[in-house]
Amino acid sequence: MDTATATAEFASLSVKERLKHWLMDNRDAHDPEQFPLNHSPLVAQLRQYQARRLAASYADLRQTPRYAAAAEFFLSDLYGEKDFSERDRNVEKIYPIMIRLLPEAVLETVAVAAELNALSHRLDLRMVGRIESLLAPGAQISLREYALAYAHEEDYLVRRHQLALILGLGRGLDHIVRKRMVRELLALCHWPAKLAGLGALQSFLERGFDSFTALRGANPFLLALAHRERAFMQEMYELAGKYLPESVPAETE
Repeated sequence: MDTATATAEFASLSVKERLKHWLMDNRDAHDPEQFPLNHSPLVAQLRQYQARRLAASYADLRQTPRYAAAAEFFLSDLYGEKDFSERDRNVEKIYPIMIRLLPEAVLETVAVAAELNALSHRLDLRMVGRIESLLAPGAQISLREYALAYAHEEDYLVRRHQLALILGLGRGLDHIVRKRMVRELLALCHWPAKLAGLGALQSFLERGFDSFTALRGANPFLLALAHRERAFMQEMYELAGKYLPESVPAETE
């Protein structure tokens, strides 16, 4: 099922149902038997390329004390080079416990992170398939191949939804950092989670909580992020010689 279609279909479900769905979808997306492109060495190369792009795009925010921790969290835990499969397998393991113990606001954050991971990985696999047909054997991805693989109309709405998920997750974290109960719960769970082998999930929640606490209000950071990612999308379409679907001149419609 296409991720954007699935998102619309499952939007009316409870957060617990959506979390379970996206955990299963994420597992499927990373399964090389279902998607052989998971075996391609270009998956790692593409992630490395994107990580370098993001590091350059957000270098100034990473050097700004107020935004530094949130920028690092964005680059390392939401939209970067790391493979998040372990974290989401951890969530699967404790799903029955989570839905009983965690506040709905925290479950919502974890559900959005799982959806974002599944969606981003599926987009990466689409790009890998396209880059394989563009790139000479052994060559490194260049800006040209990246733009040509990125700028596809079928991906446009999915990429907009990807950005909306990132911004929504940021707003969710900004909301829950104000809840003292959540801070106390994370502190209580620190060692039990690590001893249970759930360190990746616990660390993700702690880093997100701490980084958005340091922001003292996330709106300026999220606005900067949205502006830069939309500008990047525009740049990729222009480099590929295409118009953004929403900006096609009237005479060509």
